[in-house]
Amino acid sequence: MSIDLQPYAQLLVCPACRSKLVVDGRSFLCRKDSCRLRYEVKDDIPVMLSDEAKPVAPDEWAAIVQRDLSANS
Repeated sequence: MSIDLQPYAQLLVCPACRSKLVVDGRSFLCRKDSCRLRYEVKDDIPVMLSDEAKPVAPDEWAAIVQRDLSANS
């Protein structure tokens, strides 16, 4: 069973910078350009630890955030 991550994106923030998150597949992505960290979801549990997050390339980050903004407008 897979959980819907979207409601969690409204509640959680990036532990590193406290910015909002967007859902990208089965992970959360920080919306702040200077942060751009990806937080994985393992066994339906978000791993919200900064030291386990992975940075996302600027171009990939921009495309994901733009897609999220388009979907939510």
